[in-house]
Amino acid sequence: MASAGGATLYSEQLPPAMLQRRSANYQPKTWDYDSICSMQYANKPSKQISSVEASLKQRVRQLLLKEGQEVATRLRIIGQLQSLGVAYHFEEEITRILMSMHVHDAYLQLKHDLSSTALLFRMLRAHGIPASIEILGAFCDGTGDLEAANPSLDSDGLVALYEASYLAFPGEAMLDRARTFAVKRLQELMPSMKPYQREKVRDVLLDLPLHWRAPRLQTIRSLEEHCGDETCRDIIDPSVLQLAVLDFNLVQAVHRSELLEVTRWWKETGLGEKLPFARDRLVECFFCAACIAAEPGLAGCREVLAKVGALIVHLDDVYDLYGTLDELTAFTDAVGAWSSAAAALPEYMKAMYSAIRSTSAAAAARVMEEQGYDVLPLYKKAVRTWHELCKAFLVEAKWQHERTMPSLDEYLDNGWITSTGPLLLLHAFTMLQHTQQQQDDDDDGGSKDMVYPRLVELCSRVFRLCNDRATHEAESERGEGPSFIACHMAGGASDEDARGAVADAIAETLKEVNREVAFGTGSTGAAGRVCVNLARIIQGIYHDGDGITSPTDSRKRLVKDLLFTPADLDICDALGERYGNE
Repeated sequence: MASAGGATLYSEQLPPAMLQRRSANYQPKTWDYDSICSMQYANKPSKQISSVEASLKQRVRQLLLKEGQEVATRLRIIGQLQSLGVAYHFEEEITRILMSMHVHDAYLQLKHDLSSTALLFRMLRAHGIPASIEILGAFCDGTGDLEAANPSLDSDGLVALYEASYLAFPGEAMLDRARTFAVKRLQELMPSMKPYQREKVRDVLLDLPLHWRAPRLQTIRSLEEHCGDETCRDIIDPSVLQLAVLDFNLVQAVHRSELLEVTRWWKETGLGEKLPFARDRLVECFFCAACIAAEPGLAGCREVLAKVGALIVHLDDVYDLYGTLDELTAFTDAVGAWSSAAAALPEYMKAMYSAIRSTSAAAAARVMEEQGYDVLPLYKKAVRTWHELCKAFLVEAKWQHERTMPSLDEYLDNGWITSTGPLLLLHAFTMLQHTQQQQDDDDDGGSKDMVYPRLVELCSRVFRLCNDRATHEAESERGEGPSFIACHMAGGASDEDARGAVADAIAETLKEVNREVAFGTGSTGAAGRVCVNLARIIQGIYHDGDGITSPTDSRKRLVKDLLFTPADLDICDALGERYGNE
């Protein structure tokens, strides 16, 4: 077979027995696709369930908007709605409440309540409202030293301060000091705490901060806490908890039905059999998609994220492991041409190329059908991101084949593209109605280099750094290309110092994400939330290892809890009996 230019691929000059293909001996897929496809799912809730949900939402809305409610009480209710995953039903009301609190300096009513003040600060910034750190000024001395001013803070206030510190912008050293202070004081207080308090504080300090947890996964944790511990139920209105349990199951049912369709699509592509050397992680990719865009109305977004994610995992293994350099060059050119140039590719690459083209085209057709606007400009930009990704993958492949160690800056400039964040996010944007990117898609004027929104770049940098921190050791053993840690160590740093540097880089990039959410154009709304949720789930996936390549038993349980295990509806019945007459 000749390549597009008439030359013969190097891999075709050798007999199959002489062509060396690398293998990583990845774990086989965890989930049985035939079983998923055979499951029976309800297409929509019954009229009775819908009626119950509507009634609960009305009761919770009345609770949220109750006149004369103290600021601290209203903040606590909003925090519960967010933690239990039902705040999206009251998005407009919550935004109005927080904007009113910001405009009217509600923090002045909380000057002796660090827990509520820190919660207000965190909520304002998380909603893109650039609250000043002066909100916390009442708890500091003249030098900004919280420890001197507050020698006897309680654990709730310290935990709230700790969580709020992760909403820092670059250069806000006061919040870094606040976090250090909170951690130190909590550790000092832990021996005197009751066992359940001590365990709760330990979990807070060991896990990801609340702001950087995927909201859908936080919902699972909160439901477990409130439904499993009656003392927790006493601090929450029963209507909120009932709505949370019902809503979790309704949303999960939607996700399961979508997973069935995506699984059928994946089986039809045949890539699991045609590229047996690659990781087959469709369910894990859908899990991530359901965490990035959880709301039922974002079905198209979840579908394209899951499909493109599954394709990316295979494509990554083509470039990192299996393809020869001349094959990879030919594939990259074919993707750039987006034409019949694929005819010269090896069979396994033809299958990959065909799946990429058909998936992108189907996504564009869905938008045209469901939303009624011309997605062609955005589609063209999304297609270009496939070529940009392949070019960046090829750069890494050349570094690997030539045993070249790039500078740290060279690596990062290429690495945030190979994180695959830009490709995932721009495809997701095509599924969001009224996305601002639609207005800006031709701003690069067809120039050689793609122009990405700043928030896309920042969240993709987080993706790259978290991936490198988790996968460096295993990829080094397999002889794969450079990583942030490898580049840092090439400059003389120890492994420990390099890992410290990547942790610092992640922390500083997340501060930039916070600032972009507050001040950047096009960083609010659904597109902004999708970007930030990508950064969140990536931190979760790579928090204690590589949750895509080598999912642990605990990671598999989390996937099962999110997609297949309903919340206990008996709690709704129990709460109804207990509080029904109040």
